[in-house]
Amino acid sequence: MKKRYTQNELREYFYESLDMFNNFIESGITRENLKLIFFTKENAIKRYEEMCRDFPRHISEPYKTEGYFDDIAASAFVNGDRYGVLANADIDFPLGEVLQMYLHEIAHLFCAKNEIPGGSFFDKYCMGSGEEDGMMNAGYAIWRETVADIMADSAMSDYSTMSLAMAHENIMGLYDEISLKSAYSKRAMSLIIVYIMISKEVACTRDWNKAKSEIQNCCKFDDPMMLSIL
Repeated sequence: MKKRYTQNELREYFYESLDMFNNFIESGITRENLKLIFFTKENAIKRYEEMCRDFPRHISEPYKTEGYFDDIAASAFVNGDRYGVLANADIDFPLGEVLQMYLHEIAHLFCAKNEIPGGSFFDKYCMGSGEEDGMMNAGYAIWRETVADIMADSAMSDYSTMSLAMAHENIMGLYDEISLKSAYSKRAMSLIIVYIMISKEVACTRDWNKAKSEIQNCCKFDDPMMLSIL
């Protein structure tokens, strides 16, 4: 059921999500080192600039472009040992999706510092230009969203209940959307990986051959590269 929330309610749900995440894996992220700001359609630019006082690198984003905030439910910011989340106060998601969204952003904060020794993979390897850097950026974007979704799902439950059969229609629908001409391809690929990795057949085994067999039985990918990616 959709619902409108007060900012106080959303703030409470965010910190519940942070506690949930830290119970799942100690992140080092606390109320003291995290800046949480809510925005509405009317004050989005002002609130973004307020966030950028502690995270100045983001001020170069085209945030004044019309429609920039239309599809943003929440965004993560990292600057050394400081963390930030800019969250949309106008959302009307069901509560479970609100918690999942906040856990997703907290996972981004955690991964930025822990994905490689010393952290900050994007800063070190994705700031160039050219074809090779473009592929690196695309791969990182897929990985980043995939891991954040999987960590959010894992933090919300100690076991997976969704089967590959239950997710099959969504997986194959996303697979059909992947193309060089589609700007949605990276997100579609990320979601395919998430659906497969959190399914009970795959999440509950460490044996790749067993997982591969389950995937092949359910998902008829015509591109062998898909199994290589998985």
